[in-house]
Parts: sequence; C-alpha cells; structure tokens
Amino acid sequence: MKKMLPVLLHDVLPMVAVYYLLRSLHIGEYAAMLAATCVGALRVCYVAVRERRLDGFAACTGLVFALGLILSLVSGDERFMLAVKSVTTAVLALVLIGTCLARRPAAFGIAKRFGAEDEATVARWDALYAARPAFRRVYLVMTLTWAVVLLAESAARIPLVYLLPVDVMAGLSSVLLIGTLALLGVWSAWYGGRGERMASVSPTGS
Repeated sequence: MKKMLPVLLHDVLPMVAVYYLLRSLHIGEYAAMLAATCVGALRVCYVAVRERRLDGFAACTGLVFALGLILSLVSGDERFMLAVKSVTTAVLALVLIGTCLARRPAAFGIAKRFGAEDEATVARWDALYAARPAFRRVYLVMTLTWAVVLLAESAARIPLVYLLPVDVMAGLSSVLLIGTLALLGVWSAWYGGRGERMASVSPTGS
C-alpha cells in the first residue's frame, strides 16, 4: 500500500484529476480526454528522460484516455460513451495477454513494485523466478486470470449500458470495474503468497 500511493499520486491521479476538473467546468468530453491524454504523455516523457525507463502505469492510464478520445470521435451518444469503457478494459486485457506471450507476465512486475517490502525481497523473488518454473507459473496464471476477468467484465458491461437508464449505468459502470479490481486484488494476494510458499519448499520448483 505504501508503494502504491506514490504511483497513484504521480502516475494516475493527475490525468484523472484533469479530466474530471474540466468536466466539472462543463468542458466537452473530447477536450477533457485530450487534456488528460496530454498529461499522461508528458508524464511518460518526463520519466523516460529523467529515469531512462518507461512508466508503465502512466502509459496504461494514458492509453485508456487516448482510446476514449479516439472513440469519442465516432459518436457523441451517451450510451456509446459508456460502452467505450468496455473497449478500453478489453484492450488492457489484451495487453496483459501480450505480456504473457512475451514471457514477461505483468503480474510479476506489479507484485515486485507494490508487494515487495524491500530490495532483499525483490532479489529473492527474482531468484525464485529465474530458478523455479512453479514460481513463474504463478504469475503467468495470475496475469491470464486478470485478463480473462477483465474481458468478462467488459463483455458484461455492454448489454447493461443499453438495458439500464444512462444515469444508473454511469455510476454502476465505475462500481463494476472497481469491484472487479478489488476482487482480483484480494485473490492475487492470496494466490501469490501461496505460490511463493509452494515454490520455496519445492526441491525442483516443478
């Protein structure tokens, strides 16, 4: 949690804050998304220049706004804009699958960034990841599970958008996503801890 707070403050909050601030000032959806996307791009460039690395969280958040920006050009319909959230969630799920195909499952990087207590823990996890197939499999399964659940959540949202009143769905859409992420977080903490214990005691790591 302590590690997550700076990431939320620096990588995610500025884009979200700019978007909702502009919307509260009755700025159009397109302009608000454009501004949020620009803030995300600036953050990614800043980190790349200063720290010589890609800020994945800022890039993913910026991607969500950029996709919404592009799709907002297709239609100004309120229900369509709500359905756009399903597209962005599905794209994030496909990105997760891509990290698995590249043999760099995103769950492992996220676990190290937010779950590791110190550098010694990171080093131990890196050693387990390199030596134990069972440990690598934990994060492969975890990443794929995230992807499948996010795809299911995005598919469930679309019929709800067109069945429920717009005002109801506007709030329910956020609750649905936050609830899904919360459940994934709880399951991931349990599954990751269980996987580490099993891999650590296994003589072969198989």
